[in-house]
Amino acid sequence: MLLLAVLWSLLVLFSLWTQREQLNSTAHQLARIDAIANLKKDMAIRKWASQVGGVYINEANAPNIDAFSEQERLWASSTTGTSVKLISLASMHILLGIQEVSNKEYGTKERLTSLQLHNRDNAPDEWEQKALKTLEAGSEMITEAMPRKGGHGLMRVMIPMRMEEECLECHRETLVPVGGLRGAAAVSIDLNTYWSAQESTWRTIQYWHLGIWLAGLATLYAYSSFLRQRSIEHLRQDQQRRETEAAFSAMAEGAVITDAHGDILWVNDAFCHIYGYSREEIIGRNPRLLKSGHHDDRFYRQLWGTLAQRGRWRGEIWNRRKNGEIFPEEISIQALRGTHGETVRYVSIFSDITERKRSEDELQQHQRRLEESETQLRELAAFLQTVREEERTRIARELHDELGQALIALRLDLGWLRGKFGTQSTSDLSAAERVASALSVVEQSIVSLRRISEDLRPAMLDSLGLAAAIEHHVTQFTQRTGISCQVNMNREEFDLPSNLATAIFRIVQETLTNVARHSGASEVTVDVTENEMGIRLDVADNGRGFDVANPTKRFGLLGIRERITMLGGSLEIHSKPDSGARIEGWLPFRNEVEHD
Repeated sequence: MLLLAVLWSLLVLFSLWTQREQLNSTAHQLARIDAIANLKKDMAIRKWASQVGGVYINEANAPNIDAFSEQERLWASSTTGTSVKLISLASMHILLGIQEVSNKEYGTKERLTSLQLHNRDNAPDEWEQKALKTLEAGSEMITEAMPRKGGHGLMRVMIPMRMEEECLECHRETLVPVGGLRGAAAVSIDLNTYWSAQESTWRTIQYWHLGIWLAGLATLYAYSSFLRQRSIEHLRQDQQRRETEAAFSAMAEGAVITDAHGDILWVNDAFCHIYGYSREEIIGRNPRLLKSGHHDDRFYRQLWGTLAQRGRWRGEIWNRRKNGEIFPEEISIQALRGTHGETVRYVSIFSDITERKRSEDELQQHQRRLEESETQLRELAAFLQTVREEERTRIARELHDELGQALIALRLDLGWLRGKFGTQSTSDLSAAERVASALSVVEQSIVSLRRISEDLRPAMLDSLGLAAAIEHHVTQFTQRTGISCQVNMNREEFDLPSNLATAIFRIVQETLTNVARHSGASEVTVDVTENEMGIRLDVADNGRGFDVANPTKRFGLLGIRERITMLGGSLEIHSKPDSGARIEGWLPFRNEVEHD
């Protein structure tokens, strides 16, 4: 930029110098034109005077009377009668007079000179001698600008004065033939006058060049700044490109860049490692080389259609390594757009997912086995639950039928004995007390037997149905625990399959047992609602609650959840510390029917 600034400054200076020279040339031309015009005018007057034979003037007005001593004189009378002495002036005298006036009045220096001196005052100087010799050789005019210290110099012009017939009378002694060079008329004009007339033009030119120079420097500075910014931007982009290329090269995933036609321009080391090709083998070739034949043409049409529409595509492709091995890869393709929206590059990032696919297959196999195991466990749990209910029913029935009948028979016998002892003497009072104590034990055993039998399998559930069984159980719960319990049901009786009714009853039973053991509640609400889709069961208490997110094992809740899950239902538990607890269960009819 410094060199350009220097070159620009030199160019402006050269232009300024050229303009100055042009102005000098113009001044010289103007001065030359004026000088030639003056000389030609003087020569025209001399020629006219020569043609008319001279001019008579008042002798009193003739300058330098001594020079005209040989001139003809005569007397003349004016119209007023005044006598005037006239003297004849030759053409040369007229020319000298004109030059004298011009020299005094207009600052020009005109004079006559010759190599054959008749008047030593007209002796030529060095330049005039050279000019006279040049005119003598045949030239018609000599012009030259003469430099002068402290100014612009002089414009000197000389034209010849040839010998004419009428001049022989006075200049015969010079021996110059007619047509020969008798002398010359010369004029010197100061060029400062012409330069002064062009000073304003010169200042304007200077100002213009100064403005152009400054504008050029400003343009160069702006262009330099632009180039510097552009260079910085190019360096930044180049650095970013190198960093990006280094990052792509260091990636564990494969990377490939293709042109708009799909031909490979660049690949990273991971690509070569995954596919087994060297860069020299793959660059310049089309990715069709990697096709495995696993996908049909429709797959690739959809891929390219998505790329054209969205500019990106992500998915899984099966490709072929150099050794022929087919493997899966997860690939992301991004289209890079140009300034007009056209695609100029495709960048693809991919990773070999062979191990992941293998792990996914193994995981799916484990998942299937786990699901099969869970299904078997649920079937086993359901079977055990059924067996347990059946066993409870059998035990409850045997307790009621066998042991209950035995206790009732024993109570009858003890009652008879107590009646017998009541009529005996006082000496048998101790035996009567023992019979009464035994009868009390039997009565308590009958009550306990009924309670145990009801807990094992409430006979009311089979005889009177689910609604009556729940109401009866809630009543006993309130009597045993003192906790107020309110039951809300939208049916007087529920027409449900046996296992579904049993499950609902057991859920209510287990939930109330948990409330009694852990909640510290004073009130419990049980809501059983049936609709056309299934049964909704809500149990809420105002106890201390618990943190649902706490992983503490709660086997009662786990048993409830498992029982509902086996029937295809769902369970939600809502609780916070010191905010009570709410259990919402949903058991659908459809699954229940399928289960049956």
